[in-house]
Amino acid sequence: MKTPETKLAEQLVNLTDDHWFNPAIFGRYLAEQPLYTSDRIIEMIAHIIHEQAKQYHLLKASGTSSEGLLLAYELDSCIKAYMEHTVISNLSLPKPISYSPKREEIVKPKSFGWIPLDKDPFDQV
Repeated sequence: MKTPETKLAEQLVNLTDDHWFNPAIFGRYLAEQPLYTSDRIIEMIAHIIHEQAKQYHLLKASGTSSEGLLLAYELDSCIKAYMEHTVISNLSLPKPISYSPKREEIVKPKSFGWIPLDKDPFDQV
């Protein structure tokens, strides 16, 4: 069973695939909504930008990226920079991804390779 959001996203994708789709008219209509609705639309756009920025990283390496993905990457970095200096409490924007693995145990270094000649190799065991 599909959620209403998924159904709407599928319809939007089908409409934008049409040659006659005009994104400027669509954008102007969405911009003329009440404040609460505009906030939800901005949240949706921010999530789209965030996901497209991740696609840019994947496709950039293979050389198949597009100008739209590059713009999404730049806008995502602007949104992240804005969120660092401003507290946004009414919008649910994507969280910046940061990978910092934490270990429970401290890794003990082990020496590998040749043993120095001035030491007896049997004392190391």
